[in-house]
Amino acid sequence: MSILHLVRHGQASFGADDYDNLSPKGVEQSIELGKALAKQEAIFDHIIVGPHRRHLQTFEGIKKGYSLTDLPEPVIDKAFAENQLMEIAQYFIPKILNTSKTTKQIFEECEPKERHDKFLELFQIVAQKWMNEELDLSKPDFEGFSVFRSRIANVLKDMQDSLTDKSNIMVVTSGGAISGVYAEVIPCSHEDIQKLNFGIKNVSISEFLMTTEGFTLKAFNSSLIPGELETFI
Repeated sequence: MSILHLVRHGQASFGADDYDNLSPKGVEQSIELGKALAKQEAIFDHIIVGPHRRHLQTFEGIKKGYSLTDLPEPVIDKAFAENQLMEIAQYFIPKILNTSKTTKQIFEECEPKERHDKFLELFQIVAQKWMNEELDLSKPDFEGFSVFRSRIANVLKDMQDSLTDKSNIMVVTSGGAISGVYAEVIPCSHEDIQKLNFGIKNVSISEFLMTTEGFTLKAFNSSLIPGELETFI
């Protein structure tokens, strides 16, 4: 039996030109997680890191804070990429609002304190349409919801086939991918998947028992860092 420890990346750069970088707080969160894991004497014999910069930066922070022993060299696995909802939302929000402005221009015109809530409101509309396969993704060549679900199901099957000799596997990925794993283990609705995605804390850990027979949820969205550092972006 193996345990998968799925780690969501640290806080990314929401609102910046490039979201795919940790914010200073995200770096601090990652280091604090590494310290907490070392304090718990957690040992990992295999590490998988998703392909995004924020995934690798999070692992580097964990490694910096983890003083117990050397961590294994990570395997970069594109199958643990985040879904493309952020890019899909940026593409479709202007279309939903029937404007020629870009998504960035739309939110620059909002009061700063309103931007986050306004974006989440529109993001959820796009997300629902994406999960219901109601968007034409052909021209931008985005990954559809059913394709995303298949990608997650396939990588879990691959892990069952090749990694059950490992005891503790750390996977650094994103909230959407973690929600996708949850949905493969625990049947749930599209709405439940979306709620899970929005509720996953940065650098939280979700644990699943893995055998050749299947997966069992052990813990979900557990935070090991100080409360004042907890975020959801």
